[in-house]
Amino acid sequence: MKQLLNKIIIFCILIGGVIGCSTTQQTQPQVSKTQEKTENYKLSAFSMPIQTEYVYDYLGMRFQLGEEVNKALEEGKLFMYLDAGYEQNTQELAYARQAVLYVPKEDREKIWENDAQQIKNWREQAQKLGYIGVYKRSVLEQTDISELTNCTENKNIGETPDGTWQYYISSNNIAEVHIAAERFSRTLVTIYDMVPFTQGVSIFAEQRKIEQNMGNFQTTDIYGNTVTKDIFANYDLTLVSVFTTQSTPCLHEMVELEKVFTDEIVKTQSVNVIGILYDASEQKKEEVIELAKTIQEELNITYNIIVPDSVLMEGRLKGVTAFPETFFVDRQGNIIGEYYLGARPKENLIEIIQKELEFLRGENSGASEEQATTGAN
Repeated sequence: MKQLLNKIIIFCILIGGVIGCSTTQQTQPQVSKTQEKTENYKLSAFSMPIQTEYVYDYLGMRFQLGEEVNKALEEGKLFMYLDAGYEQNTQELAYARQAVLYVPKEDREKIWENDAQQIKNWREQAQKLGYIGVYKRSVLEQTDISELTNCTENKNIGETPDGTWQYYISSNNIAEVHIAAERFSRTLVTIYDMVPFTQGVSIFAEQRKIEQNMGNFQTTDIYGNTVTKDIFANYDLTLVSVFTTQSTPCLHEMVELEKVFTDEIVKTQSVNVIGILYDASEQKKEEVIELAKTIQEELNITYNIIVPDSVLMEGRLKGVTAFPETFFVDRQGNIIGEYYLGARPKENLIEIIQKELEFLRGENSGASEEQATTGAN
């Protein structure tokens, strides 16, 4: 669909243990004719974002990439993504790893369409700088590690206490990026006990400690207007949607959320809707904000979209890896009820709102009764 959605860099990981961006069939968002053209990008736009530290609690490993590797990534000489493989018969996880590929000059300078299959095909044939990952021992007993990595150097750096999983750094010495390649091969990986996997989240996710309050954040919306915790004060319940401009399902849900936001019955129940633009916290912040403005205009979104500050990123949003994610907040900024992964239609969202309202009012009723009893004593 070569419309506004073609402006969206699709980096929603939908491999094996990854859920979060729903694939539910919904009506496509309507966009103007001016957007019905193919948007093009440099290949680096499709690469996994650079992070200070990569933490994979369900895999039991964490590491930082060296400055030389990060520099090559920033220059577009390297491309990074997450990769997982599954056993054919059992569909159990066979390996999970972070991959780094070499990008030759002609591919760096080439203009790419937002075509997921095209990018996948390129990744499969690209020269591997290396992998950092974990492999099931039984798989390695049947297939040599070099066949799984296409790397000349495969260094075993540890294993789980029961020996079921083996950790490897695999690398190739590529002359054009030899400094980054050499540094990558020396990456220090911390190995620790795997956290038991939780269904419904990415196998690559960091274990999350969910904050119970939004914190005293001081930020702005995408138009620069000041936004604080007071945004919750005028409503019994606020639905918060954490989304990215990189995810098509997030766009689908924005359309559905707008229907909820403008629903007359919902309005009478003191319910608000806001969006948090998660990828505005990363590189190219201004570019992401401008894209969000375009999306809001083209999809006729009227609810507020805010830019997360460090309080939000280090608080409730820390560890979010699947989008969209929805949760609820009361007047005091307390996070209540459950959180929900994936895009949902209006009807389902309203059902969830009713459920969370009942929970909220039940909690408040219980608190009032307790206070009354205490006062009577």
